[in-house]
Amino acid sequence: MKFYDDTRKGPAEGSAFNYALTALFLGAVWGFFEVFFKDVMSMAGRPFASAIMTGTGMLLMAVGYGMFRRAGAFFLITMCAVATRMIVIPVLGCSPMCRANAALALTLLGAATAVTFAVKERVSGNWKAGGVAAGAGVLCSGAVYYYAGMACAPCQYLKNFVAQGGLLTFMSVEVIWWGLFAAVMYYPGYLAGERLRGGMEMLRESRPVPYYAALVSASVIMICVTGFVVMP
Repeated sequence: MKFYDDTRKGPAEGSAFNYALTALFLGAVWGFFEVFFKDVMSMAGRPFASAIMTGTGMLLMAVGYGMFRRAGAFFLITMCAVATRMIVIPVLGCSPMCRANAALALTLLGAATAVTFAVKERVSGNWKAGGVAAGAGVLCSGAVYYYAGMACAPCQYLKNFVAQGGLLTFMSVEVIWWGLFAAVMYYPGYLAGERLRGGMEMLRESRPVPYYAALVSASVIMICVTGFVVMP
């Protein structure tokens, strides 16, 4: 699996710099929603909250995948989302361990989804199979997260499932819904990315400086707003 391969260029695939900045912007948007809904609105732990945020993340990752058609886009966008999510640490002055499991869950999601899409690309070129790959990636990441989260930073959320039946309960109560929301949200995200490819590439080629300046500015603004909304 390659994060970027210039030998397979398409309309929106000719610049690694464009690839990275687009991932930064999409990741910053995702990170903002993670912080806003989980930290500001205190939705963490509520029914379907994690499923909704997983679907939101998949929507944004799928936009990047639709634009660049690279399985590595899933992981790169996720890493940008993690970086944005972690801005709450210096803003709130809390320990990194307070957000360790959140970063771990997102990292596993991005890595697993990148792998499942890399496999999908080898098995089938049909974009309609993407929903299956998205759901499978989420299910795999959820199973690994159950054990990795307990080893990294045991929290009450995971300990509750240990007492109620372990991994099978966690998968049936939480992760299956994450996978379902991700599978559904993949399609509008991918189609949006496909629609954006031509227009974004035309803009990049005709007005590269304003194009890149806008991407960088929008990303910085999203990151700053993310930090601002959690300020005491």
